[in-house]
Amino acid sequence: MESNNIRSNSNYEQTLAGVTKDLSDLRANILGKLSREILILQAQKNALTDDIQRLQSQRKELEVLTVAQQGMNQQEIQRQQWIEQLAQAITYHLKNDVIVTNSQVLNDHSQNFEQLMLNLDSAIRTTFQSLQRDVDTYQRDLDDQMQRMYTQRQQGELMLSALVERIDEYLRRSSGDRYGGTGGNPPISNFTGTPNFTGVIGTNGNSTASVRPNGNGNYSQIQMPQFNANSTQFREYDNDTRPYAGDPTQPLEAVEPSPAIAQPAKRLNDWWFGFILVLGASVVLSLQNILVRVIFSHSNIFGLFQFGGLIKPSVPNSFMLLLLRMLFATPIMWLVAKAIFRVDVLRDFQQLLLPSRRPLFWRVAFSALLQFASFAFIYLALGILKPSLAVTLFFIFPTITVLMAWFLFGDRPSKERWLVIGIIYLGIMLTNNILGGIKPDTWGIIAAISSGVAFAGYIITSQACFKQLNPVSFTSINFAIILLLCLGTLPFNLASISLNGLLVFMCFLIALTTLGGYLLTSFGTKLMGAAQASIVSASGPVFTTFLAFTILGDKLEFIQLFGVFLVTGGVGLLSLQNMYKKPAK
Repeated sequence: MESNNIRSNSNYEQTLAGVTKDLSDLRANILGKLSREILILQAQKNALTDDIQRLQSQRKELEVLTVAQQGMNQQEIQRQQWIEQLAQAITYHLKNDVIVTNSQVLNDHSQNFEQLMLNLDSAIRTTFQSLQRDVDTYQRDLDDQMQRMYTQRQQGELMLSALVERIDEYLRRSSGDRYGGTGGNPPISNFTGTPNFTGVIGTNGNSTASVRPNGNGNYSQIQMPQFNANSTQFREYDNDTRPYAGDPTQPLEAVEPSPAIAQPAKRLNDWWFGFILVLGASVVLSLQNILVRVIFSHSNIFGLFQFGGLIKPSVPNSFMLLLLRMLFATPIMWLVAKAIFRVDVLRDFQQLLLPSRRPLFWRVAFSALLQFASFAFIYLALGILKPSLAVTLFFIFPTITVLMAWFLFGDRPSKERWLVIGIIYLGIMLTNNILGGIKPDTWGIIAAISSGVAFAGYIITSQACFKQLNPVSFTSINFAIILLLCLGTLPFNLASISLNGLLVFMCFLIALTTLGGYLLTSFGTKLMGAAQASIVSASGPVFTTFLAFTILGDKLEFIQLFGVFLVTGGVGLLSLQNMYKKPAK
């Protein structure tokens, strides 16, 4: 125990000795530093003392110089005072002289200025009167020349229209064409089973199924070219893009009518064949709605296996699905336009970029923007609602088109048309079972209705473009612009993109149904007529409902089925009214 205490005391003493040594070293270091700093401060103090003494001596010298200069400054001050008094006296006298002189000069100039203003006013009046007479003369001459140019333009349009009609009639007869009286614009094709509603409204508010090439001028004062007894009426131009054959300069009377044109039975067969094609187009486009639904929702296909739900229904995924579809559909559409319709889309697009046709280009771009919005909204609606409900809500667009025509062109709907519009809206409410107290999905309904409204605007703008642009070129250019718009949305939904082989294959099938529906509608419309084809195309909701029940097993209540047929019948009646509507005078 004592040894431990001794050992601890020795450790303590060693530690204390170490601490004492460290403190001594620290004290020596601090004292050395302080000594050096004291020496430095002492040297600075001596330097400052020398500077202060030197400055004090300089101040004394300056005081002596200041006292010596004060005497001289007193003399200069007196001299300056004398100069100022003299300058004031001179200024006073000069000021009086200047005032008198200026008043005299001002009076003289005032009299001269008034005389000059009077002379200038009379000269300006005379000049303007002469210019007014010259402008009136030029205006009268310009009005006369414009009137002559307008008359000549009317004559030229009539002559060109007559020439086109003669050539077309000759080619129709010489080639034995079977489709003589069903010309019209190729239909607008979309994805919801409504391939042809171009006859709903024309660009002037009147119901129209085609665009005539002879303008709207008054040709009552111009001699109409005389045709033979079999061609006394002009036939509507149907944008036939097949290459011409034969000699168009041969007189029309020398051509014998083809026996095939005069065969009613064959024409009836052509009508039924066109009916089948348009009906097939409606089925194909309804199938497209089912494919979109399968992509968004996990479904029981034919009750045999589960498939679908590749992506979730959302706005970014709708843009992505539309982008994949247009990546396939756009190049195929351009190839179809070149190979089947014989249309040079690239040339038409280059002409749209010319400064003179720039307004038409902006109308085409605006219609593409509306169709892009319609596509995106209907995809979102198909992901949320059942296909039959979404497509039935989309079919609000014919009524929106009629209301837009009333607002934009003053084409007020008749009482019968208001009744049909009411039937369509009642069918939409019954389809969504709103009257039954069931709360529908709000976002799905908003998306489907927004798609219909955007598509109605697309129909209005596209009809304005068909007068100056081939409908096949219009559709191809529209597809290309929609593809660019989809690429523009890519940075915003890039994070949500998850591609896989099944999704790409389904989008390829959707693109094929789009092109298939367009081709079937185009050929079917030529055979049965645009107005009648629009009535058949109203069957989109019915076919969508049938395919949804057959493929996906989606069942609707009786009241909902009644609403679907009510909407289909209402849209058909709307097209039928448009078919027999008298043109406005």
